[in-house]
Formats: sequence, C-alpha cells, structure tokens
Amino acid sequence: MSSLFSGPGCFFLGILAFVVFGFQRGWRRELISLVFILLASVLVHADTSNAVSTFLGRIPAGLSYLLGLSTTPSSQPLSFIGGAIWSLIIFGALIVLGYFIGNRVFPKPASTPERIIGIIPGLISGAIVLGYLKGFIQDQSKTSQVSFDLTSADPGNYVPVIFVIAILALVIAVIAARAKKAPAKK
Repeated sequence: MSSLFSGPGCFFLGILAFVVFGFQRGWRRELISLVFILLASVLVHADTSNAVSTFLGRIPAGLSYLLGLSTTPSSQPLSFIGGAIWSLIIFGALIVLGYFIGNRVFPKPASTPERIIGIIPGLISGAIVLGYLKGFIQDQSKTSQVSFDLTSADPGNYVPVIFVIAILALVIAVIAARAKKAPAKK
C-alpha cells in the first residue's frame, strides 16, 4: 500500500489543489496566472538570486557613472540576497504576482462553464510548478547533504492522466454551456 505522502501521492495532492484553485478562479484569471507561472519557470533558476544580488550591487556604480562622479563605489554583490532559498522566494513571488494580477484584471467567474474551463489552466499550472520544484530539489540535492527520491513523481509520467482530465473538463464545460442555452419548454 502506497503512502499518501509518497512522491506520486504528493504530486496528485498538489495537482488537486491547483485544479480546485482553477475551478474557483475561472479560466480568465487562471490564464493570467499560467502566464506568470510559465515566465517564472523559464526565468528563475537556482542561480537567479545570485544574478539579482550582483545586479543590485552594481546599481550604485552605474548611477555614479551616469552622474559623472569621479569616485565610483565598488560593485560587490549584495551579501543578503543569494542562494537557492532566495531563488525559490523569487519564483514564489512571481507566482503570487500572477495570481494577484489575475484577480485584479478579471471579475469572479459568473457561470459554471467558466469555472469548469478554469480547471485546464489550473491543471497545467500545477504540473509546471511541481515539475519546476522537482527539478529544483533534485539540482539542490546534488550539492547538499539532503537526498530526495522524486523519480516516481515526475509530472512527465502523468501527461496522459492530465490530458484526460483536461478533455473531461472541456466536455463537462460544453455540456454545461449547452444546458444553460437551451430554451425552457412551457
């Protein structure tokens, strides 16, 4: 018997959470979030916080150059931003920003089909976030003393299941939309 907190169990709990969020928020809001999740997964990696700290450390030297000052401050990276934890914080901040902007731009979903279609981007978002976190943890476990076995929780192994859930959500949304449009018989 498999534990609920094994690799696949945690994966399906995470996917279920994103599916529920997608249903609650609707497809419009969830598409905005999906864009931010895609950007975060592409732009943020384990060394991102080091790049950000280097960029922030070079701002004073750049400003002094632009202002024509004769003495230039050193362009040392900031010591308080760096490491894998800060990269995860940046990744999470981009995702939270996407959810916030999605909530501000679009109203709450008014109809059930809107909510049901929201399952699809929620499902994709969940798979991307969990795949990113899996890769991030595996990259970090190579350099740390902590070891994780996440090979069985690979989102790529569950693409057929995710595809079937997405198709079922579309079929249910179409049925719900047609039932709503049907004229009432007297």
